[in-house]
Amino acid sequence: MWDKSKKGFKSIVKYLRELSIVVAGIAITFTLNDWISNKNEKKELQRYLEAVKLELEDNMKIVHDQFVFYDRTGKFAKYLMSDKLENLQADSLVKYDHVRGYITYMIYKTSSFEMLKFSGTMRLIKNKELLKSIIDCYNLMELSKNTGDKYMNTKWDELYHTLISTGILGSDYDIREPEFRRLFNFFAIDTNGEEPFKDSEQQIKKTLSMF
Repeated sequence: MWDKSKKGFKSIVKYLRELSIVVAGIAITFTLNDWISNKNEKKELQRYLEAVKLELEDNMKIVHDQFVFYDRTGKFAKYLMSDKLENLQADSLVKYDHVRGYITYMIYKTSSFEMLKFSGTMRLIKNKELLKSIIDCYNLMELSKNTGDKYMNTKWDELYHTLISTGILGSDYDIREPEFRRLFNFFAIDTNGEEPFKDSEQQIKKTLSMF
């Protein structure tokens, strides 16, 4: 009877020992898998962030070009209002041919940022200030684009009206002539259109310095 109890006890101890080994093995496996998974996620996040950084660098050039154009548009408006119409000089007006006849719509890149958003790795970004700054960049670029698009749509309407009424399109016209008074009035308004692009460029610079 005692031998049977002793054997039964040993069997239970053996079973518990084997069970504990299995449980420990499972725990170690899960821990190792989690560690590997976290490490892979961090590597993946780093790749996404590097891609976003490169995308922002490209976008900064795009935004800067838009800033330069709208800044020149503002200077053109100031020149038109600086003196009487008859005193405006032809050679000075020629310097603004690009402003008068050019239609430009801002197209900026978002694919890397979209990949970051949908990857599920944004939650791993510990620097929340960086994350907010990145989001602010794309929000400001979208605002800049919308502002620029509205201006360009109006500009196109004005130029098209000129084409219909005079047969001239582009910058091949003398804005001082009476038939182009409508265009003169349009270009003489300084809309401060460069400001959103200036804000976008500064935000991108700030964000890039945080990587």
